[in-house]
Amino acid sequence: MSKPKPAKGGFYDKRYSDEWRQLQDRVFGEVFDDYFGQSSLTTTADYDRAFGWLSAGPGKQVLDVACGGGAPTLRLATTFGCSVTGIDSNATAVGLAMRKATESGLSHIAKFVLQDASASLPFENGSFSAIVCIDALPHIANHQRTFLEWHRVLRPAGRVVFTDLILTGPISNEELSRRAASGPITVAPAGYAERCLAAAGFELSRREDLTAALESSSQRHVEARSRHAADLLNLEGDATFLALNRYRGVIAQLARERRLSHFAFVSTKQGQ
Repeated sequence: MSKPKPAKGGFYDKRYSDEWRQLQDRVFGEVFDDYFGQSSLTTTADYDRAFGWLSAGPGKQVLDVACGGGAPTLRLATTFGCSVTGIDSNATAVGLAMRKATESGLSHIAKFVLQDASASLPFENGSFSAIVCIDALPHIANHQRTFLEWHRVLRPAGRVVFTDLILTGPISNEELSRRAASGPITVAPAGYAERCLAAAGFELSRREDLTAALESSSQRHVEARSRHAADLLNLEGDATFLALNRYRGVIAQLARERRLSHFAFVSTKQGQ
């Protein structure tokens, strides 16, 4: 597969550039004592629990939706010995993930595809044993259509594990705008994800509240950004630096006040 050509400009192109990643590693290394390269605020322990719910292993094929730079995807492959396919809509992220797979000697079981997760997936019916999607579903507007597509590419009795944001209190326009600094988001009250899953042919087996962990990691990220303010300001520029500070701050506030909660879902494909 040829290397994707990065798009010009944009937040995510910068986020996955070498310079930004080096600084991110220093910042996130202070957020998580066991940081492994994730760019989300989901803890390493919760990543590993989510991976454990997939029932992955040798001979299994797992799809990682919105894989970013590929660190979680490669951790999954290394830990469980499964084959993994990561998809992401950002060419810089996919190029980085492909490079990491080659450097770590995992390119025989890990591949990465430039693909919009909200569009029809370029895979045959029943291609995967499991699907994982961590902290990306809120950025996919049509959950019902997404779940139907996941159902199509899963094998019978295949597992889906994902995280989602659940509206558990009032949020103002200003707060929602700050929370959407990295891109548009869709949030819904409790019960919406469950209804979409059932309509798509999934049976929910687990729903777990991860909000306390998000509150802790987001607050630690706010504090780490403060300690690295000079370097971040120099790299991000005034406008982005302030926007990202507000973004991280409102994540911490909404989680602390339990107004926008973070949940993990585990579901199984029903039918043939």
